[in-house]
Amino acid sequence: MKKTDPTTPSNKYINIVTMLPRKLASILSQLRTGCTPLAKYLHHISKTNSPICPACQQSEQTIQHFILHCLVHQIARQTLQNSMGGRDIDIMRLLTLPKTLCALFKYITEMGHFHNTFRDLPEWREEDRNGRAAG
Repeated sequence: MKKTDPTTPSNKYINIVTMLPRKLASILSQLRTGCTPLAKYLHHISKTNSPICPACQQSEQTIQHFILHCLVHQIARQTLQNSMGGRDIDIMRLLTLPKTLCALFKYITEMGHFHNTFRDLPEWREEDRNGRAAG
């Protein structure tokens, strides 16, 4: 595929998404491209009236806001940070390293925000990192 379309994703990314269940691979792709069911994007495509975060009503609901800044998600964010070794959350690492995906998907599941789009999300554990095929 890379020979016909040089803009296709890297092999590293393809390896990551092929080990994920389909719904989780879709969420990861949406987060990486910015085309997510969050208010800013939904407003951009005229699916909602406002880009403002419906949870806190403080700023636009972007990926960064949803993961790093929304005050309503502070407790879950602390859990996410703890699962990453207590370091500050780095979105680039969170969306690109297989070892951080379990924490990311747990955070997303706890927030329940993607439930309207994806319904129930499959559980994905640390053990699943090594070879689970998408389904």
